[in-house]
Amino acid sequence: MASSDQERYILHLNHALAMESALVDHLERRANEISVQEIRQRILQHRDETVQHRDTVRGIIESLNGEPTSTKANVQAPITPGMLGRVITALESEKEDRFLLETLADFAVENYEAGVYQTLALIARNLGYPGHASRFDTIRQQEESMAAFVSRTAPQAINAAFPATRKAA
Repeated sequence: MASSDQERYILHLNHALAMESALVDHLERRANEISVQEIRQRILQHRDETVQHRDTVRGIIESLNGEPTSTKANVQAPITPGMLGRVITALESEKEDRFLLETLADFAVENYEAGVYQTLALIARNLGYPGHASRFDTIRQQEESMAAFVSRTAPQAINAAFPATRKAA
């Protein structure tokens, strides 16, 4: 167990590093699955930002004489136990519903990342690392921007899964 505040800070940084390392691969996979050019391009842009986030966090860990983790977090859609879990598994077998669930998961992940970087910025400020905090604020803003983009484009995923019927129009 970490005993000093700096060691604990490094543990939180390594959590973010593992998350970013996994998300680089996840975003690459997602971009390859998307046929809508605007969405695909934005995901690829965010993949490039995520590479920068990963490198920034790794650099901060090294600047603190910490050991950057080489592990990757698991990136997966939310899993719900019991009956609902079986329903979600069945939905994932339908291409349109899988796209819809992945879009929902992307929105959750981007908002989670924004929360991680908001937390890291506060920790950094409290420990006397304002330079780190400003870098985390920049990353948080990029995560919030991506979450907003996912939210704006979510209707495309919904309309693909459930096209409007004449009755609904």
